[in-house]
Amino acid sequence: MPRISMEEAITVVAFVSVFLLLKLPMEKIDGNPVPTVIFKDRPPHFHAFVLLLVFSFSGGLMAISLRPLYPKIAVYCRYMAVLSITGAASIFSGLAIVGLLAPRLASP
Repeated sequence: MPRISMEEAITVVAFVSVFLLLKLPMEKIDGNPVPTVIFKDRPPHFHAFVLLLVFSFSGGLMAISLRPLYPKIAVYCRYMAVLSITGAASIFSGLAIVGLLAPRLASP
């Protein structure tokens, strides 16, 4: 069974996440499409989430391609990918927790 490196896993997770975002129902807010499932009324969070997914995908792909010839640079690209996917996950999980708790906090 082949081993999957961290860079490959991050690249695949970011890639799949972007395609899943495209399948979510969206509404236009200030001319920009924003998914209504978790990012409703929070376009800045959505834009930050997408930007972090792009950084994680780019960092992972650069780390994979630079690893054989430039291993030191590949390490920095991996750091960028790990930090970006962590930030994207924290935005997503934070909004999911707020979305789950908001109805309970609003009711008396």
